[in-house]
Amino acid sequence: MMARMGWCVWMTLGLTTAASAAPWSFDAPLDVTTAHGEHVFHHLESAGRKTIAARGGMVAVAWEDNRDGTPRCYFASKAAEAEAFARELRLSGPDECYEPALAALDGERFIAVWEEGGRVRARIVAAGSASETIMLGLHDSAQASVGADGDVVYAAWAEKDGRFARITVARLVIDKSKLTVARRVFADSEPAKDDQAYPTLSPARSGAVAVAWEDRRNGHTFITQTFSADGVRFIPLKQVNETRNAAAPATSSRNRNLGRGPGAMRVALARQDDQRLVIVWLDKRDFLSGYDVYAAFSNDGGRSFGKNQKVQDSFGDNIAQWHPAVAAYGDQVIAVWDDDRDSTADLWLSWPEGAGWSDDMKFAGASGPGVQAHPSIALDDAGDVHVVWLDKADLDGTTRLRYARGRKQ
Repeated sequence: MMARMGWCVWMTLGLTTAASAAPWSFDAPLDVTTAHGEHVFHHLESAGRKTIAARGGMVAVAWEDNRDGTPRCYFASKAAEAEAFARELRLSGPDECYEPALAALDGERFIAVWEEGGRVRARIVAAGSASETIMLGLHDSAQASVGADGDVVYAAWAEKDGRFARITVARLVIDKSKLTVARRVFADSEPAKDDQAYPTLSPARSGAVAVAWEDRRNGHTFITQTFSADGVRFIPLKQVNETRNAAAPATSSRNRNLGRGPGAMRVALARQDDQRLVIVWLDKRDFLSGYDVYAAFSNDGGRSFGKNQKVQDSFGDNIAQWHPAVAAYGDQVIAVWDDDRDSTADLWLSWPEGAGWSDDMKFAGASGPGVQAHPSIALDDAGDVHVVWLDKADLDGTTRLRYARGRKQ
């Protein structure tokens, strides 16, 4: 106990000065898996960055690695207070597997989705056991995401429909350990004019679901979202990212320089409660410095999102941000991403504070020499933060899969 307390003090001192009043204090990082070494590469690449989930005193991680020479998907879980992850389970079958995603269910169980053999699949998983795998995608499908609120479970993915990929949403039904698909619908009822990609979604216990994705129908990538009260009928699409300065006319030099739009991608979504949601994405409106992390909030269950807010602080404005993820629970919201403002690729955290977002915070174990990147984040029902990421000694090095818990102060 004293060793843990000493580490927490050291971790707190390791924060940036601006984050001295951070709401969380981080424990020592852990390895998620012992499968690492020469020629072993791990990936955390799910749509919506949903590779970690936590609930009811349990935390779980899903990832892909090539330990046996073929990309396969794996799952590991542990009690939040445990000092190590349990021996992992393999999620996927004989074919190559990519981009697994997770959501927490009641009863210390989780639901995982992934792409294998060109089709999206799903199964229920827990420590030491797993249900039969079911097929979600009917045709070529990839980029799966999943969300759960109690026994309300939805999955979304990009599926080929003729020339283009369209976002498909499915309501899933769990009967004990059996998983079935209740229905599948396209989130956008109009035929696709270009690819739709990398969806994220968040269900509510009412059966409603909010969905967002990358869309290219306007000749550039933008973030679009929709909402359904029943998972069948979706409202008309709305664009989330602001592409023009409202104070400047369309003919201004600012808007002419942006062309059709500045580009936005890799959207992530989290639910605070039945009515409040937060969405984050990468946005290139400040095109001279690369992508920035932007966010917006919904107070109507996900039917619409409000004014865009820049998440990172001014110290990160002149370099590019990557791999944003977000977690929410009640009044708590926290975003994570990686950037190299301090000459090394580090993880950075920020949370709503006042009318905007806090100064950015990094923590020891996920910053400093080497490369710390590709994070995913979850908030549990006690308000603690759980973060997983990839750690490399150098840019071209092999990876370790690392995890840390931030305890609410």
